[in-house]
Amino acid sequence: MIVMLSADSCRLIMKEQPPALLAQLQEWSENSDEVVISAITYAELIAGALLTSSQAEHMALVQEFCERLEDIVPWGRDVVDAYTKIQQEAMESGHTLNMNDAMVAAHALSLDAALLTVNPRQFEAVDGLNIIDTR
Repeated sequence: MIVMLSADSCRLIMKEQPPALLAQLQEWSENSDEVVISAITYAELIAGALLTSSQAEHMALVQEFCERLEDIVPWGRDVVDAYTKIQQEAMESGHTLNMNDAMVAAHALSLDAALLTVNPRQFEAVDGLNIIDTR
């Protein structure tokens, strides 16, 4: 199984290190599941670090976190196609999706990955997305 972490779940793990979630991540690792983030999530984490007063400390935290992941998955054409479909479906149904959330959802769909998130409501409008709620 591939588990893609949303930006909110990454921030939760880095800030609070919830024991149950850390144990779940360890279990996935032991089961040879891949725990990854999208290049979009990586960009969000870097941008967030740059907005802090202690940039170097936060950048180091992001880098240390990312070193423990299986991969930071780059975007490709198949992800762009999935993103286009998600946005088109959202417009047709009258839903509004945050652009970054829609891009991460598309990335998870294109990899057939489960998306781990703190805020599942942000992704509920995306058909076929396997959401793992960290709450």
